[in-house]
Amino acid sequence: MMMRKTALLVVLAMFLCVGQGRAENSEILQKMFAPFQPHSYVRPYGPNAPWNIPVPGIPRHPESDLWADRLWRLSTADRPGNFNLGGFEDYSYPVYTADEATTWVAVRSRHPDWGNLHGRSIPWNPNWRPAKGSDGQVIILDPATGREWNLWQVEFDGQTVVIGNGSLVDGDYRTKEDGFRPSRGCGIPYLAMLTRPEEIMQGAIRHALSMPIKNPNRNVFVPPATKTDAPRSGPADGVPMGMRFALNVTDEDIERWIGGLPPQLGDTTRYSARVIAKALREYGWFVTDTSGGAFFQFEYNGTAGEKWKALGLDKRLIGGKEYPRDLLDGLLAQERIYALVPSDQYPQSVSRQRISRAEPSPAAGADRPRR
Repeated sequence: MMMRKTALLVVLAMFLCVGQGRAENSEILQKMFAPFQPHSYVRPYGPNAPWNIPVPGIPRHPESDLWADRLWRLSTADRPGNFNLGGFEDYSYPVYTADEATTWVAVRSRHPDWGNLHGRSIPWNPNWRPAKGSDGQVIILDPATGREWNLWQVEFDGQTVVIGNGSLVDGDYRTKEDGFRPSRGCGIPYLAMLTRPEEIMQGAIRHALSMPIKNPNRNVFVPPATKTDAPRSGPADGVPMGMRFALNVTDEDIERWIGGLPPQLGDTTRYSARVIAKALREYGWFVTDTSGGAFFQFEYNGTAGEKWKALGLDKRLIGGKEYPRDLLDGLLAQERIYALVPSDQYPQSVSRQRISRAEPSPAAGADRPRR
């Protein structure tokens, strides 16, 4: 680990010495990201999973303006249109793999009829920690078999993993293309749409992003969502779980926005910002869960913090703003956001569609309306 950190610092120094305005220098980026082996990362789920299908070819929702307005006004915290990057410090998912487990432990659920793990065993490592926040969530993956475990309100007492809810997701996360009702608010597995640092290091996020929101619709959800966990006290006119949005921006719009970012953020942050902005245009985002405000969900720092720092997405306070939380300010304008039809209305022609504009890789149980 120390050797990898030392190598990263050396390459970072090289990058800074090259000077500003060289974020597209792929040779420098390759060297910078190589210690993290991003080339080995493979996008999960099958090509026809709705969130893995790019936006071009999918019709706009006939009431796009209405839903974009409700997303803008009703779904954010503090002020309309306050869409953040989040999950780095809390309320997201650390991702662990079974090959890092040291043992198998029994699971005890505080609600035995929620999910399918009560009384069963899961791979575990005593050093694993859930994300901070009351949700206390964990993802465990078994790359050898395609198994995915989703755990909510996790505690480990030294012998047993105690959960509020949890499931072994059916199917194989490497090829699965549908939802899983016992999982989070929208009834889609946790891993789906989670933004991970290896994707940005590769140069493109090739799936829609996940957006938990405030005030989701309490009565309605749309495919690919399989349920809603919106509070019964929530608004009847909120945005439904499963609704998809995208950003109508040109490359020039993106570069103009990046040019207006504080110079203190540096070129690696600008590189990451460009990749994120293009993903919001090419793949958009789905409403996936209930939250105190609207944010795009990125992998938790507990398992990805060193990689986020390498990408310039570590926490910084500049000019009264907090980054990367406020990174998208100035990019997401109401007139640029539009809604798409539910996934059961996608034309057959968009299946397996690929994006030619993707930035090249520089690194060559019982249902329950809870998470």
